[in-house]
Amino acid sequence: MTLFEQSFTELSRDADGIQHPEANLSTRERAVVHLMSSGLSNKEIARQLCIAPETVKSHAKRIFEKLTVRSRAQAVYQAAALGFI
Repeated sequence: MTLFEQSFTELSRDADGIQHPEANLSTRERAVVHLMSSGLSNKEIARQLCIAPETVKSHAKRIFEKLTVRSRAQAVYQAAALGFI
């Protein structure tokens, strides 16, 4: 298990116990927004998660919808405010 996977697993456990009526991000969406917060591109996120860049785009779109935001910066800010990252 990589350091990222280990730290993300710990973050997921913490976040799973928190109820946020405004949004309910899946574990994968949390991973994507966490990597977005590190400034990674879609291609870099895809490589980290072993998924296609198009899949990252799909996750990002759902994240934007769930958090009612329009940009990556807004998504990261909102996710942090809600305790997802």
